[in-house]
Amino acid sequence: MPLTAQQAKLPAPIPRLPVLGWSTLRGRRRSPMPCLLEHPGVQFTTSGRASILLALEMLDIRAGDRVLVPTYHCPTMVAPVVALGAQPLFYPISASGAPALEWIAAQDLRGVRALLAAHFFGLPQPMQRLRAWCDQHGIALIEDCAHALFGSSEGRPIGSWGDLAIASLTKFLPVPEGGCLTVNGRTLALPQQSAAGAVSQIKAAVDMVQVGTMFRRFRGLNTALGGLFTLLNAPRKTLRRSRQNEAEPASGSDSLEGFSIDMALSHRALTSAATWVARQSPRERIVEGRRDNFRRLLAAFAEHPHLRPLFRSLPDDCAPYVFPLWVDQPDPGYQALREAGVPLSRWDRPWHDVPSLAGDQGLAWSHHVLQLPCHQDLQAEEIAVLVKEISRVYAG
Repeated sequence: MPLTAQQAKLPAPIPRLPVLGWSTLRGRRRSPMPCLLEHPGVQFTTSGRASILLALEMLDIRAGDRVLVPTYHCPTMVAPVVALGAQPLFYPISASGAPALEWIAAQDLRGVRALLAAHFFGLPQPMQRLRAWCDQHGIALIEDCAHALFGSSEGRPIGSWGDLAIASLTKFLPVPEGGCLTVNGRTLALPQQSAAGAVSQIKAAVDMVQVGTMFRRFRGLNTALGGLFTLLNAPRKTLRRSRQNEAEPASGSDSLEGFSIDMALSHRALTSAATWVARQSPRERIVEGRRDNFRRLLAAFAEHPHLRPLFRSLPDDCAPYVFPLWVDQPDPGYQALREAGVPLSRWDRPWHDVPSLAGDQGLAWSHHVLQLPCHQDLQAEEIAVLVKEISRVYAG
C-alpha cells in the first residue's frame, strides 16, 4: 500500500544529481570510454535546453519550419523549437527507444528542417541508418546527448553522428548549470555568448559547495560549512518568504518549469567554476560509478512482481544517466515517493497535443517509466534506501 508523505519521509536526503565533495577530483583523469567533452570544438552553454536552442539557431530554424521530436520527451526538448516559432512534429519511438523511421518516412516532410534524436537514459541508440536517412532527405540531425555524455554507438563516439550534438553537464557533473554543443562536418558558426557577470560567477561556485555540504560530502567540514551557509542564507530566506507572500501564483501551463526558455540565459557563457569542473573532473570514476550503480539496481528489481527494469542489461559502451524502471501501476505510489523525498522522476508532462500513434512507446513510457538516479556520487546506503522505499510502495 502506498506510504503517506508523513510515514515515508527519508531520514536523510538523497541527491538526485551529482554533488561536489572530497571524492569529486579522485581517480583517473580520462576514461577509455569516449566523452563528448573531448570533441575538439566543444562549446559550453548554460544548459542542455540552451544547447538545443543554439543548435537550432545555427541551422537558421525559424517560423514556419518544422522539427521532428520524439513523443517521449522532457518539455525542455521542445521549448526551444517553439521559442523560435517553429512547429514540433512528434514521431513515435520503438520499444528500444529508437525513432520509428518507417513512420517518419511516410509523413509529409515539407518544411521539416531538423530531427532531434535522443540517447534516452544514457543508453546509446543505433544512429547509422538514421544518419543516412537524414542525409538522403536533406534534414539536419541533432544528436541529443543530454542523457549520454559518455559512450559510443555503432563504433563511433556518442555525439559524432549528428550534424550537431548537444549535452547536459548537470546530469553528469556536480555543477549548478551547464551544457555543451558540438558541430560535426558542417561549416556552422558557433554562437557568440555574453559573459557571465560577477554575481553569477560567485553564486555558481558557492552553490556547488553548499549543495555538497547539504548532502554531507565534505567529511570533517560539513558542520562548519553548514553553519556558515545558515548565516549567509538567513537574510535571503526572509526576503524570499516576503516576496512569496506578496506574489500572485503563476497560472497557465507555460509557467510550468520546462515549458519556456530564458533567451538571455541561453545566450550567456557558462560560469568559470562550472567550466573548470567540466574540464578537470576525473572521468573514469564517473563512468565506473554509474555503471556499478546501474547494475545494482538491475539486480535489485530483477524479480519484483509489479515492476521491472525497462531494459534487462547494460550495454558495454555507455555511462547511464538514470536507471529506467517500468511500473505496472505507478500511481498513486509515484507521488507518495516524491513527497517522501525519494529522488526519482518521470516525464509525465509531455508537450501539448502529443498525438497517440500506432505502435508508439512514447506515451506509455511517459506514464509507466520512472527514472531512478544511478550517478557516481550515490553511496551504497543511499541506493539501499532507494530500493527499499520503492519496493515497499509497490509491494502490492
